Order: sequence, then structure tokens, then C-alpha cells
Amino acid sequence: MSGLELIGALVSGLGTIASGVAANRAAQQDALNMEAQGKEEIAASQRDALTKRREAALVNSRAQAIAAASGGGAGEDAPTIVKLMSQTAGEGEYNAQSMLFGGKSRQQGMIQGAKSRRAEGKASLLGSVFGGFGTIAKGLAQ
Repeated sequence: MSGLELIGALVSGLGTIASGVAANRAAQQDALNMEAQGKEEIAASQRDALTKRREAALVNSRAQAIAAASGGGAGEDAPTIVKLMSQTAGEGEYNAQSMLFGGKSRQQGMIQGAKSRRAEGKASLLGSVFGGFGTIAKGLAQ
């Protein structure tokens, strides 16, 4: 084997390893981005939940105002309006909790995706190291 062939084998092997290092770094960055996106999902779901609670409170406020204006009563002595307001508040809280659950679920998906991406990066790195050293060993053996 000529010196140029040996140099070619070394360069090829080192290039394979460098490729794996780059793939691993990219995978690690992807995983960080996925985790950040998961945090954003939680934050967005918290804002959505707050909106749902606020909407329910506004509906209740309006219902109470309409009941009072109608002369039908809007206090604790008016069981119909109290029942309606309780149902509205319950529905608002249910909607808020649904928003929070959805955000947490999406975050967990992002976390699992990040773990998988990290594992892919490590596998790429390991594969490239074996491939690179195999190429170098083959070049040396010839």
C-alpha cells in the first residue's frame, strides 16, 4: 500500500468520525430545542387555562347582572341562578384543566422525543467511531 493510500484511509476514517461527532452535536441541540418547545407548550396551556377561567367568571358575572336586573334575584336566595353559576364555574374549571392537561401531554411528548433524539445522536457517534476506526485499520492492514 502506498503512502497516499494510507493517508486516504486515515482521512476517510477521521472524516467518518467527524461526521458522527457533528451528527451527535446536532442531535443534542435538537433535543434541547424540543425540551424548550415543551416548556413553551406548558406556558401556553397555562395562559389558555387562565383564559378559560376568566371567560367562566365573565359569564357568571353577566348572568348575575342579568338576574339582578330582571328582578328575579341574584343572591344566595335565588337557587336557579346559583345553580347556573355553579355549572358555569365547573365547566370553566373543566376547560381550564383540559388546557393544562393538553400542555403537559404535549410537553411529555417533547421530552420523550428529546430522549430519542439524544439516543440517535449517541448511536451516530458510536457508529461513526467504529466505522472510522474500521476504515483506518483496513488501510493500515493493506
